[in-house]
Amino acid sequence: MKTELIFDSESLSDNMVLAVTLIATIYWVLDSILNLFFSNKFNLIAELFGPDLYDVYIRVVVLCLFIIFGSHAQSIINKLKLAKKKLDESEELWRSLVETAPDIITTVDRDGIIRFINQPMGVISTDQTIGRCFYDFLPPEYQEMAIDSVESVFRTGETDSFEVRAGESIDPIWHTYRVGPLRISGRVVAATIIATNTTEFKQAEELMRYKELFDNVAEGVFIFNRDGQIIESNERVLESTGYTKEKLLDLNIIDLVETDQAAFVQNMMTQVSREKEKRFELNLKAKDGRLIPNEINCRYVSYLGEFCFLCVARDITHTKMLQNQLIRSERLAATGQLAASIAHEINSPLQGITALLNVIQTKHKKDKKLLEKLDLVKSAFESIRDTVRNLIDLNRPGKENKQPIDINQVIENTSMLVRSYLTKSRVKINLNLAAENPRLTGSPQQLGQVLMNLINNAVESITGAPEFKKKLKAVPTHSGKIFIDTFNRENELIIRVKDSGPGISKKDLEHIFDPFFTKKKTMGMGVGLSICHGIIEDHKGYIVAENANDGGAVFTIRLPTN
Repeated sequence: MKTELIFDSESLSDNMVLAVTLIATIYWVLDSILNLFFSNKFNLIAELFGPDLYDVYIRVVVLCLFIIFGSHAQSIINKLKLAKKKLDESEELWRSLVETAPDIITTVDRDGIIRFINQPMGVISTDQTIGRCFYDFLPPEYQEMAIDSVESVFRTGETDSFEVRAGESIDPIWHTYRVGPLRISGRVVAATIIATNTTEFKQAEELMRYKELFDNVAEGVFIFNRDGQIIESNERVLESTGYTKEKLLDLNIIDLVETDQAAFVQNMMTQVSREKEKRFELNLKAKDGRLIPNEINCRYVSYLGEFCFLCVARDITHTKMLQNQLIRSERLAATGQLAASIAHEINSPLQGITALLNVIQTKHKKDKKLLEKLDLVKSAFESIRDTVRNLIDLNRPGKENKQPIDINQVIENTSMLVRSYLTKSRVKINLNLAAENPRLTGSPQQLGQVLMNLINNAVESITGAPEFKKKLKAVPTHSGKIFIDTFNRENELIIRVKDSGPGISKKDLEHIFDPFFTKKKTMGMGVGLSICHGIIEDHKGYIVAENANDGGAVFTIRLPTN
């Protein structure tokens, strides 16, 4: 569907000057006529072409207002033109991505009628497909399942999925259909169906029945019994989690997930035992505490004389990271552009007001009461100016020149700057920096800004926790901890900032880098971490937030090295 503006901006732009001129002329004539009724003169020609100076003054002022209004309207129209151009470019990019996607992407209405499809379904062209019922292209035994899935999406607004097996029984073709809502103004208007060919995945599952092929499967594979005890695993799972084979076989499946996901795993086991197969996403916990997002395809099979759960796990860490980065970058870019636009509109009159205040202060140096009030006003405007700077920074995180830097030195300098603040807050900082410092190109000012923001947030998290206040009251020498570690990995430098605070809630972790998102009780715009994310992204790296197993928040920065 082609998105269009609800008005013709080009027509408005072309006629704006004419409209302003016409309005000005009409106003001149009407004002002349009105003057006839309020004066003793009844000479319309004289009023039109020879008004007195006061009338000329008033009319000129009004005409100037018309001109200012017209100029402002013209500026708005120009911005709308630019927005429309960017929208068209974005739509073209979206269409290119969708049309070149390897999966079949279909949009259907509530009745299952196809409104859009990115590639032919079988031997039928896209033109012949649009307008037909989607269910007619599925095997009869799966049509009812597809109808229920689409209706569920329209009814609940939540995504759903189902699998379809087609073709010969000896060589079947499997597709996974993911059904999601397409919303406009919060209302579900259509359902998007993405069909992924999972034949190879299914074939791999079948091949794993043969022990000689078990360890050669590219994905992670493990088997656990109905008690949850892990009884088999391939090398890929060991590499991913960091466990030895012996240690892993001593664990229960519950030991490999977060505590709050234990009930979810039990529920999935019940469903798989009933439905024989289930696909879901699950975070597997590595030996070092890392959470690894995986797409799990779990089947209820017979293994060594007992019914077990055979799981094929595909690590989707990179996919999730790219998806989150893309969404966050798009959101940050859009928000940053809007914020910067607003900030620039505010900044100009703000500078004028500040200059005027300075002039007034200079002229009234002896009026102490007035000067005190003016200082309060200037303080308020300084606060507004800081807000404006933050808004502008949100849109331009990477403007500074980059140079070869010593990241250890940047960290040490930043630590020195906040030493007094940390001491006052009863927080200690521990540095564990890599001895071999790789060559890194970046902006020391901007990376220092990132570290400063992370340290300040850590201090606020630690000192704001009731447990910290309680311990500090009982033991005056008690202190919070901030740990900054650096590691060298192949072609990348890792900076990890960990604190001893209460951590970040799971709900807040999903939005921690979103612009204007904040949980602070004190004043704050919620743009600090958004700016940090933009700076790290501009340095071709990425930053993630998570909670440590022993408590506290952990921010991990990964930067490419030369």
